[in-house]
Amino acid sequence: MRDKIDFMDILQPRNTYFGIVKFMTRPWIPKKTMNLEREYFPQDIKNLVTKSAYLDSYLDAESARSNIVKQHLKKEVLKYIEEIAMDKRMHVIRWMGVFFLNVSFMMKTGIFVNETAVLELKKTMGDNPVLFLPTHRSYADFCLMTYLCYHYDIELPAVAAGMDFYTMAVVGQMMRETGAFYMRRTLAGAPLYSATLRQYVRTLVAHYGAPVEFFLEGTRSRSNKSLPPKYGMLAMSLVPYFAREVDDVTIVPVNISYDRIVEQALFAYEHLGVPKPKETTGGLIKALHTLNDHFGNIYINLGTPMSLKRFLGHSTLTSETLKPRDLQKLTDDQMRHVQRVADHVVTLQQDNAVVTITNLLCIVLMDSLYKGRVLGQNEVESQISWLIEVLQNLGASVFARDIKGNMERVLIVHRTMVKLDREKRLRLVSSALMNVTADVQKKMKGHILKAETMVNTIPLIKLQIYINPVLHYIVPPALIHLIVSRHNILKDELYSTYIEIRRLLRHEFFHIEENEQMTLDKALEYCIQNKLVLVNNNLFCDGLGDQSNDKLRYMLQWALLPALTTLLCCMDVMNECKQCEHKRALKKIQERLEQKRSHPYCLSLEAAGNCLQGLVHSGVLVKHKMQQEIVYEAVPEAIENCQRLVSSILPKLTVDFYSNPVIIHQTQRARL
Repeated sequence: MRDKIDFMDILQPRNTYFGIVKFMTRPWIPKKTMNLEREYFPQDIKNLVTKSAYLDSYLDAESARSNIVKQHLKKEVLKYIEEIAMDKRMHVIRWMGVFFLNVSFMMKTGIFVNETAVLELKKTMGDNPVLFLPTHRSYADFCLMTYLCYHYDIELPAVAAGMDFYTMAVVGQMMRETGAFYMRRTLAGAPLYSATLRQYVRTLVAHYGAPVEFFLEGTRSRSNKSLPPKYGMLAMSLVPYFAREVDDVTIVPVNISYDRIVEQALFAYEHLGVPKPKETTGGLIKALHTLNDHFGNIYINLGTPMSLKRFLGHSTLTSETLKPRDLQKLTDDQMRHVQRVADHVVTLQQDNAVVTITNLLCIVLMDSLYKGRVLGQNEVESQISWLIEVLQNLGASVFARDIKGNMERVLIVHRTMVKLDREKRLRLVSSALMNVTADVQKKMKGHILKAETMVNTIPLIKLQIYINPVLHYIVPPALIHLIVSRHNILKDELYSTYIEIRRLLRHEFFHIEENEQMTLDKALEYCIQNKLVLVNNNLFCDGLGDQSNDKLRYMLQWALLPALTTLLCCMDVMNECKQCEHKRALKKIQERLEQKRSHPYCLSLEAAGNCLQGLVHSGVLVKHKMQQEIVYEAVPEAIENCQRLVSSILPKLTVDFYSNPVIIHQTQRARL
């Protein structure tokens, strides 16, 4: 069980107009991450990059290879630096802070921070670079860490941002002037740009006395779960350590949890294949009026800072070490270290997740939907109290102050999704009937779903989005329970079956395989303690005879049902097709799941994509990269074995999510 964490609402003291202006115009002397001989400003960083020996050497080689005059290539580099580089304008930072605080109060939100962790981190700053690696669940993530640093007098981070913001009029420049630097989504086919970006990031980390912040996942997680990390940005950031420009790097995993994600409706539609709308300044201005609503609280939990030197141990000499420091690149072995660090940080982000009343309420409501039984308010509160105990015993940090008061608050926050009816019973609110336009249909990434399907699917996907952040605690014991419930099993077979299914679902429920033995042992101990599993003559048996934990048993079954259903459907489709392009496979999977009226979350293209990647990872599918498309090829014997395995543990739950007494149906129409 986790120690209790005290969270502080850092917005509460600013809750007046005078409080906002006074705070944002106060004298501000921030703590630097490194005490350097001289202070480097954004323009100095650009100059260092321009004059770097690495880029000069790269330009010589590129000029010789391409027969382009070096001076022309240098002009191209200067153009790239201007595109990438951050800036810092204190007056812009202060006005943006005033705007941020006013919008936060308009959204009626609180920002709860693990203050002890922030102050402990601040004490240790001064000796080496600091990397902030937060989870990425919303565009709001960009603002939160910057405001947190301003609040606690820490130098504002240099934040990696995508080119979507670069092209936004006014907004792109204002973000740059508050510390954003820009990077393209892909570096393929642009070697000169790639070299410039690598050198810029390396210089920032080694010479800029502020944290560098980026999102390991590379994009917002539409599912609200941890995505497998992208390694490129971290690799660039750790070059100064491997090249011995800095003695150590401090990595700070950060988990940001939301009572209500601003983009929740957009995410639900994206799961079904509706394309993401383009970010524009006009769109942002139009969207501001929708923020005048209750959005609940945001929880920022900083994990224990991680010393790269201690994590990796003593570095060894390589062929790169013999080169001048500026010309050293990562070796293959060092790149493997980078990947290990990234994977570990994602698990630390998961460990620092804050389970909120929203998460708990949504789990209780989903359980109610599976059972087809409407719960009264008192029953809901009782279920939440029980769930808090379950999750704390599984190692979760639960923000559980005043259950009744927080539940009433969250019901206001999510009033368009969940509500208490006249009899004070908890119900899920359906979506308005969708009229999907022909223009949207042309752009759909998956199968064209029926309007009725979308009506029933959207609210359940939104509900699942708030259950997903908790699943990494629930999945290990749930999987053990499902395996043992088939038949009595020896320990070695239990372990091998568990590992095989976890590998298949690695992209849906991210984990590090080298840690799975310890995770499995803890989950097995939990199952035995709660009499879900009995041990009899070295055999592990289902504890079905003990009815004291029927409630827990049922929750563990449905927790894995959507993922296992999607996984099995992926294998069925690929076994029939034998060979199939990625986009076509997604369409066929989505179409089949719609026909079967499976759990609505099974229609998620992201979930199907994750399952296909898991099948490739496990050797069940072979992935071929063609010029324009990825093609999967089934491995016949492997896919048939996996089909049998997944079918054997798939929970036998019959649920009608399309006419369920827990759902209140709307009659109005909406246009998409």
